[in-house]
Amino acid sequence: MHTLAGAYALDAVSDLERAEFSRHLEQCDSCAQEVAELRATAAQLGVAMAEDPPPEFKERVLAAMHATRQLPPRTKPVAERHRRSVRAPRWAVVVAAAAAVIGLAAGGVFGGIALTQQQELQSAQTRLDQARQRYEPVAALLSAPDAKTVHGEAPIGGGVTVIVSKSLNRVMVMDTGLPSQPGGKVYEAWLITGGNAPRSAGVIAASDDGGLVVADGVGPVDQLAVSLEQAGGSPTGAPTDVLMSMPAPA
Repeated sequence: MHTLAGAYALDAVSDLERAEFSRHLEQCDSCAQEVAELRATAAQLGVAMAEDPPPEFKERVLAAMHATRQLPPRTKPVAERHRRSVRAPRWAVVVAAAAAVIGLAAGGVFGGIALTQQQELQSAQTRLDQARQRYEPVAALLSAPDAKTVHGEAPIGGGVTVIVSKSLNRVMVMDTGLPSQPGGKVYEAWLITGGNAPRSAGVIAASDDGGLVVADGVGPVDQLAVSLEQAGGSPTGAPTDVLMSMPAPA
């Protein structure tokens, strides 16, 4: 089960595997931390690869597609696959996931350009711009030399990973398996300094690849809390139903 961390972080698993691994994450702190780190790496690599292709690139790909014979998939003997099923070192998983991100991104861009019409290409560019806007602050935070990370578990299952950079005055709170809530309820992150009242860092927006919220201008932070709120966040500006609290990264 541990070996699915990389594929799960990239959403390259079946529905059954996703459900089984989600339950596994509730009981395995190391895998939860690994998935959070791999998703953050994927976000940074995605931003780094956000580049518009030259205008003539589509014609070159289409010409090459019609002139290139497709090869059948290469398979390995069953015995060899079993021998290689032991868990790889953590650094190997990270490298493999990074390579998979690059491969998926390249395959998606090249294949999409070759097989879609102009309006679909424009739609893909719009999604790329949206992803860049979302993850550029995350990439800057991850690359900050003073970035500190801490992971906390929630009593209802799952938890959050928090990354703080004092030099950027920025904090990121990432959902790592918090269960979805009925009635449109959402999770909201709160920053606490000393004896002051909690300050909202924002709603942890739901997402298929793991929700997160990034807040700037946070100042010194001692504690972080997560509450359950109605859709849109706390109506009073204060936590309604606090689910967990934890020390901020030192």
